[in-house]
Amino acid sequence: MILPCPEDVRHYQRYPLTLTLVALNVFIFVLIFSGMKSTLSVSPLLEQEGLTLTGRLYYQFVQALPADQQALLPGWVREVQSHDSEQLGVLGAFALRDSRFVSSAEKTVFYGDDVQIAQWQKDFSTFRSKYQEQILYKFGLSSIKNKPIAWLTYQFSHSNWIHLLSNISFLIFIGAAVEALAGSGLLLVIYVLGGFAGGWGFLLSDVHGTVPMVGASASVSALLAFYCVAETRLRIRFLYFVSPMPGQYGSIYLPTLLIVPLFLLVDLANLWATPEGFGGGVAYAAHLGGTVFGLLFGLLFRASSVRIARPL
Repeated sequence: MILPCPEDVRHYQRYPLTLTLVALNVFIFVLIFSGMKSTLSVSPLLEQEGLTLTGRLYYQFVQALPADQQALLPGWVREVQSHDSEQLGVLGAFALRDSRFVSSAEKTVFYGDDVQIAQWQKDFSTFRSKYQEQILYKFGLSSIKNKPIAWLTYQFSHSNWIHLLSNISFLIFIGAAVEALAGSGLLLVIYVLGGFAGGWGFLLSDVHGTVPMVGASASVSALLAFYCVAETRLRIRFLYFVSPMPGQYGSIYLPTLLIVPLFLLVDLANLWATPEGFGGGVAYAAHLGGTVFGLLFGLLFRASSVRIARPL
């Protein structure tokens, strides 16, 4: 593991906003998310037979879509064989992430066993109601949950302790660096607007998705990108940890722009590999949206600093 750590964070009084943002993320998680439990796992729709039937009905739904909308679906969806139960099970899981299907499934007329379909629609209605009661749905951002407040709440919400600790580790180190470089006001602007840019990037890549996105990673990506172009020092300190054995952890000074291949380009590569927006539960498109904002804002900050330093 390696993290950029340009500032000595032990002097915490120099970074009041960074610590405030960290505390706010932790407080919201402990207060709201740490004890949450999902009731969706007991739904008949998520059992193998339920997913297979969902996939079969989604197959009918896809066939009824206009050709231009079908063309926007991933290639593997269009190639699913209607007689292959294993493929239909995978398709069923994908169907529950398609907002077009989710919003119309209870009213759509499907062909097949009428009794079986009627029971499925009843189970689906229950599943949808429970899904909308989930805390992550209420605080997250998705194509079906994108009211203005969701663009802000998702930035301070996390799905589990590992997710939270991963984000705040970066936020502590890179937030302190940005606050020292640009001030508390700009840190807050980059964090919030970077989160907005990340949300925009995510929704563009997952236009019909139902899975909500939560986390501060888009905001952190914006801070990383901002810092790597706004910082004029060629080398900064990085912390590394391989193991607790002597000599396998510590600090080292490396090029500032190493942030790009270590963190930012990785997100771009993963986005190309997972065009639906999520890969392994990670919203890489949101990271990329935050990164683009951070790079542009960093270039603007650097240009403004040069003009101030060299008045005409």
